Amino acid sequence: MNTNKGYVAFVGAGPGDIGLITNKGIECLKNADVVLYDRLANPRLLRFTSKDCAFIYCGKLPNNHIMRQEKINETLVTEALKGKYVVRLKGGDPSVFGRVGEEAEAIAKYDIPFEIVPGVTSSIAASAYAGIPVTHRDYSTSFTIRTGHACKKNEDSVHHEPKPEAIGDTLAYYMGVKGLPAICESLIAQGKASDTKVAVIEWATLGKQRVVEGTLKTIVEKVRVAKLGNPALTIIGDVVQLRSSIAWFEKKSFYQKRLLIAKSSSEESLLERYFSRNGAEAYAFPTLKSSAHTYTMEELQLIVHAERLIFGSSEGVDYVFSQLFQAGYDLRDLPRQIEHLSDKTRKELEKRGIRSIKAAYDKKSAILIGNEQGNQVFSDNLLALPSHTIQIDERFHEVNERLLTEDKWETVIFPNKRSVDLFLQEWLTFSEKDPKQLSFAAIGQSVKDYAIKRGFSQIDEQVQQELDKQDWKREC
Repeated sequence: MNTNKGYVAFVGAGPGDIGLITNKGIECLKNADVVLYDRLANPRLLRFTSKDCAFIYCGKLPNNHIMRQEKINETLVTEALKGKYVVRLKGGDPSVFGRVGEEAEAIAKYDIPFEIVPGVTSSIAASAYAGIPVTHRDYSTSFTIRTGHACKKNEDSVHHEPKPEAIGDTLAYYMGVKGLPAICESLIAQGKASDTKVAVIEWATLGKQRVVEGTLKTIVEKVRVAKLGNPALTIIGDVVQLRSSIAWFEKKSFYQKRLLIAKSSSEESLLERYFSRNGAEAYAFPTLKSSAHTYTMEELQLIVHAERLIFGSSEGVDYVFSQLFQAGYDLRDLPRQIEHLSDKTRKELEKRGIRSIKAAYDKKSAILIGNEQGNQVFSDNLLALPSHTIQIDERFHEVNERLLTEDKWETVIFPNKRSVDLFLQEWLTFSEKDPKQLSFAAIGQSVKDYAIKRGFSQIDEQVQQELDKQDWKREC
């Protein structure tokens, strides 16, 4: 939106699973000039932004506020007054314990236009992914959301005017791990049966989700033994017993598996998407960005006059076609024989109405699009022209450092040889641990052999078998 005072969109990121953000939320991210995001907003959502969008981390840990609320308010105002489209990305729904009221008030004082984009609130999503419906006609006709901790002002108010905790058949407490003993004691004191069922859900909707069940009498000790921490939701009520029959997320084949997907291109990782859908905590690393190669008229003429045109990557398709069109060419000017190196590239060509064949050895001369090293003659009949260059996207430095050091990754997947080199190179930027202690899986024997040559030794047989089945190609 064009305005002298910029624009602010308060966007609910949902509970974690990136598929649970709204379409409107994604549209806001695509329009953003700058995004201020929290620790609980899935950082993978930042990939929806443009290449020029700036990121500001406002992460908050218990007792360790990286950016104080006053500074967040100030930053929102400052960036908007520069005429920027600002997105404030918040985990869950911004209006449910998300402080959107405070931040919107700060914006409103300067007459800066803004909107609030709701998100799936974490308690409902967490209970659903744990197999617990918050309402059920046999067990619960009401649902209450409460905070597991209160600010000092509210604590004083509660102290002078005690409020009953047990309002509603089902109770949901946000961020209440530290206060769980007091919550349970208070509920029992107010008449809740000590054997009332309780479930505490950590990192809900993600592959690292964990659920601990108990009662008001036993849950505190069970959570302590399991070492659960925030972010966690506590669900209290008879509906918890339904989990034994309708829990579904834990039944996914790769539930709680922690996988890194090594990358060598800036394209979306289909492997990350596939394994996430099947219950894994998957993260594509490193984060890369591409820059288009600017073709000369001589290079464009080589392309349109080639006997065969081979596309080496799906990324290169758009770069080539946009520049051909700008130069006055269209599909009718392309060579009759167009080939692809991967199914992903084939699908990208099909979107443009072009039928290609799998590239194979042929004595006829050809132009290969996609080599990033510049013009190279591989043989008498094959000339490689670059379509783009790949660089590390430094905007994700904070995200990568946090995810690689906070999470306990088990396995890395290598799609090609170059991904092995880039993974080893960039891992050392963020972690002192030896990456070769991770188990691995690879696509193709030559990539597997190369990973072993670079020092990886333990193959993850479960993941390797899944890659060999190639179901991920058909489903994504």
